[in-house]
Amino acid sequence: MMVEHNAVVVFEDLNFGFKRGRFKFEKQVYQKFEKMLIDKLNYLVFKDREARQPGGVLRGYQLSAPFKSFKDMGKQTGFIYYVPAHYTSKVCPVTGFVNRLYPKYKNAEQAVKFFSTFDAIHYNQKENYFEFTFRYSRFAEEKMIKNIEGMQDQWTICTYGSRLRNSKSEAGKWTSEEIDLTDRIKALLKDRVGYQTGTDLRCVIAQQKDTEGSADFFQKLFDLLRLTLQLRNSRVGTDNQTDNTSDYIRSCVKDGKGQFFDSRRAPQGMPQNADANGAFHIGLKGLWLLRQIHAWQGDWQDKKSPSFAISNQEWYRFIQNREYKKSGV
Repeated sequence: MMVEHNAVVVFEDLNFGFKRGRFKFEKQVYQKFEKMLIDKLNYLVFKDREARQPGGVLRGYQLSAPFKSFKDMGKQTGFIYYVPAHYTSKVCPVTGFVNRLYPKYKNAEQAVKFFSTFDAIHYNQKENYFEFTFRYSRFAEEKMIKNIEGMQDQWTICTYGSRLRNSKSEAGKWTSEEIDLTDRIKALLKDRVGYQTGTDLRCVIAQQKDTEGSADFFQKLFDLLRLTLQLRNSRVGTDNQTDNTSDYIRSCVKDGKGQFFDSRRAPQGMPQNADANGAFHIGLKGLWLLRQIHAWQGDWQDKKSPSFAISNQEWYRFIQNREYKKSGV
């Protein structure tokens, strides 16, 4: 693929932490694979070619530099590049939505403040799901979140479909339960106060602070909101990577066509499972990097190079503004 398509290879930078969820290899094994690939690409030969043809034994391709150590290698060796894996696996590949809310119950006062910070909370009767409309900037102003520079500010997250909740039993066994988000919130509100179409539920939720069982109410509501924001869903006890129903991405944000991305039903060319979603976004970081090289105006004779560092702010803009769709490299 590198030779036929003039392609580069992009790896997750292990120096940023080997934290890939559900990853099947130890770091040492993974690095052995990397070293073998680097050594192979240092003089790439195709056995079916004549000796003096490009790619033949006497005219091999040098696609990587001689390996010394991972520390000396830095962020590039030949046509292999390394990028940080921050915000790559738990990202909607269509809208670029990244969850920065991390809802967690502390007490009733904190809960009321949290839900009151939303711009609106409605039940959409036509679509049969709840809508939470918010701006990241408002939550930042209330000091509930930080480091949102570069992000799209306003979003509407919806309780569309179901999510997998993984929990540990008293016997110590992990299990997965499929949760219908809308039905659970309906039951929670109905038992307490009821709801109706068109009503902004922020006030209704706030009124629960002084009622009996408020802690239980808010804990359940926080849990359901957390599940709504859960893009990656991994079923316990399933390691079959060809089964895209065991580890998948399900978005809570509508795209421009009014659809919610689901990797289990993704079209050709889009991530078909959660691991592929991570690889998809690591590839996009590689594309961003290539564009920095292409646009660089420096002097290579000075032995300087463009920066390969991509900040979270630049990354947010790249995926949420769909800059990778623009023409160029």
